[in-house]
Parts: sequence; structure tokens; C-alpha cells
Amino acid sequence: MIAIQSLKDNPPFTFVEKNLSQDGRFGWMIAMWHPEQDLFLQEISAELRLAMRNSDASTISRADVEKWLKTFMNELHWKMHANLRRSKLTEKGLSVFVGMIYDHELFFAQFGRIFCGIMDSKKLRPIGADYRHYQMQTLEKLNLLGFADRDITVKVNRVFIGENQRFLALSGNLCAKVFETYHDLASLDHYVESFANFPNPLWLIIDGRSRLIHPRRRKLNRLQISTGIIILVTLLATIYMIFGNRFLDQLLHRTRINVKRNASLRLDQIPNTIAVDTQNLLKYLERIVSLPARNIELDILWSATLPYQVTSAPVFSVDTIFLASENNLIAFEKRNRELLWKKSFENRINSLFFGDNTLMVCLEDNQAYGYREDGNQIWQQEVSSPITDIGFLEPNRISPEEDPRLDKSVTVVPSARIITILDAQRGENLSTITFKEQIYSLSAYDNYANCFYAIVDDGLICIGLKIAN
Repeated sequence: MIAIQSLKDNPPFTFVEKNLSQDGRFGWMIAMWHPEQDLFLQEISAELRLAMRNSDASTISRADVEKWLKTFMNELHWKMHANLRRSKLTEKGLSVFVGMIYDHELFFAQFGRIFCGIMDSKKLRPIGADYRHYQMQTLEKLNLLGFADRDITVKVNRVFIGENQRFLALSGNLCAKVFETYHDLASLDHYVESFANFPNPLWLIIDGRSRLIHPRRRKLNRLQISTGIIILVTLLATIYMIFGNRFLDQLLHRTRINVKRNASLRLDQIPNTIAVDTQNLLKYLERIVSLPARNIELDILWSATLPYQVTSAPVFSVDTIFLASENNLIAFEKRNRELLWKKSFENRINSLFFGDNTLMVCLEDNQAYGYREDGNQIWQQEVSSPITDIGFLEPNRISPEEDPRLDKSVTVVPSARIITILDAQRGENLSTITFKEQIYSLSAYDNYANCFYAIVDDGLICIGLKIAN
């Protein structure tokens, strides 16, 4: 409940009137302030009181109060506008505060030089219209009730007055003395009351008290808990189906590759730690939804024309593609195909190999070099150099371990101008892509980017493996 802690007006020119239920849970209040003390204000004050008393404010529900306040204040504005036009007042507008109380909630509208704030044990903060620099505002900007010859702007504010909180409505001449200087909740009302002899003061202090009826916390029954669990599982399964292509499996697979790339571990050490942690998770997910790859398609993702002849099959890391052209080694960034770095050797490059975060370059004179992905050399060794035939194309197997989107292995069969994806067990042709020019070389399967890199005529082509589950 709430209670009126303190109020001050200057009747008959300025007034504060309230009508609260006995328990302080419902009611209304209205306040009016004017800088002049003309006898005409007695008539204005009486009309405002009667308008509020004769209204249906006590029957308005919480859901309709905002709409009601806007309609009521606009009608009141036009009544006051007609009366003030015939008055001799210098300022033909009123500062008015109207509030509606529902338990601990206050809905209020403010006009002119009445400003509001709420205070707890920590600080006093203004709410609603800004009181600062109001002396420099025009009468139009002050939004005085009855001043403008048009519908007035009615902004309904809503504030919760909790226990040990106090709501204040003050005339503008008191705001700077209270809002900017005082922060003690215990003696707030005594401090404000010390301005009783101040010229033409007005204030209203509302105190938040403890609730008479505390709402009971509802406990969920077994049916509600079971329903919630079923909805959650259904939602997770739906998300899994929407994303498709076994995105969790792909995420774990790419995580393994990134860990292997960034950590100096042996290849057999990396996946085991992840597999142990995710074994049970994947087992239960497969029980929920385990769909095989129903649609496989080869598609050209991008192509780049090369100004030189490639003489070795492309190799790659997570971010980089490496090409050999006679005695030149070239590194390109995968995403934008920009040249990262280039190196030249005295002899022809026979073959390239990338593994364990190291690019091995084998030359025709049996010299081998080890490079990091950024092009920094880390070792040099004399090794019998293997020779890679750029024109040799052989089948390549892609297993579910390399691409988690697959439920079983498929075979890539390249030829002079055609690349085919084949189900070797059933002999089924799953997808085919044909080129007009000759295919000179096809890389291994990039199981991070899910693609191949082919040397076709004088270009480098990225061929994506699209799998729809």
C-alpha cells in the first residue's frame, strides 16, 4: 500500500486534493500551481476539483487508465483554455499534476512547472519532465494546461513505488533546492517541510509501505515440468533439423583441425581427447536424429586465372593454398585468393606436401625445405625427392571421419574432363561435373572447407562438395 506522507498547498490559489481508499491501494490525486495569486484562480481551482470529483476515475481499470488520462486531460485542457482566455492573468496556463494509484503503481501526467522524482535509500532521481532550466523554457515548451489553442500533449508516466521508497511532486521553485542537494530518505519529508514559508510552495510526498497481500509463488507441477522438458527437446531437435548437415559434427570436426593446427601435438593425440568427451553426446544425438546424406552435388565455388603454368598438384592448409610453378613456390589466401608470399629456388620443384603445420618442398636436386604457413623457413635437409606427375589423376576416397555430413564413404573419380562422385558399394553415380578444358591435377579433399582444388587449363578452380541432409 501507499500513504500520503506530506503535502503543502496555498489555497484557494494553489491546491492538492486526494481521494484514496482506506487501505491505500486505490485512488486518485490532483494538484494545481500558478505563479500568480489572482482571485480568478479560486474559480479555476473549484472547476478542477469538481471535474476530478465528478469523473469516473474511481471506476477506471489499470488496463484503461492511460487512455482515460489522455482523454480526460484533453477535455479539461479545452475547458481551462476557454476560462483562461477571459481572465486577466498574465500567464494564461496552469501547472497541473494528476495521478492514479493501483496498489504500488502510480500513473501520472504532469503539465507546466510541477516536476516529479522518486527516492530510495541510495539516491533521488527525477522522472517524467526535466526540471532543469525550466525557467528558460517558453510557455509553449512548458506544456501548460489550457494555454495552447490545440490539443495538449499528454504523456502518461508509470512508476512503481516500492517499500522504503518515496515519490515527490514539487513546484518548480523548490526543485533545485531538493533534487540537487538532498539525498537522505529518512528525513526527506522534514527537509521539504522546512520550505513551508517559501513563496508559493507546493509539494506532495507519497510513501511506499509494505504490501498487505503478498503474491504467492506458484510451484510447477509434474505435468508442467514434463511438458517443458518435451518442448525443450523438441526445440533442440527442430533447430538441429533447420541447420541440417550435422552441424554439430562439422563443428567438432573443424575444432579438431584448428586444435591440430595450433598445438604442437602428434596427430594421434589430438582427436582422442575430443572424441572421449563427445562420444556419449554424439551417441544420444544420433538416436534423436541421424539422417544420411540424401543429396550430393559438385559445384564451382570460385575460379582464378593463373599467369603461369602449375607443375605440381595443389596442397593446402586451413587458410592457405600452395602452388608450384617450375622453380617458384606461391602461397595464396583461401578466402580472397590474394597472393601472400612467393619464393624462388635454383632447381625445379618436384612435389609439395603439407602436414603437421609444415609445408615440405622437395626439389629436383634432392634438397627438401620445411616452411611455416607464413613462409618462414624452419629446416633444410637432403632427401631423395619424390616426383609428382601433374597429369596423373587417381580416385580419392572421402570418409565420414573427413566429412561428418556423410553417413558412409564416397569415392571421387577424376578423368581428363569429368569429375564424378560415386557410391563405390552400390555403384551409384551421386554427382558429376564436366569441364570444357583438360583437368591437369586435382588436390586431396579439403575437409575444413569441404572442397577440392583443380588445375584446369590455365586456371585454379575450387570445387565445393554440397551435401543436403
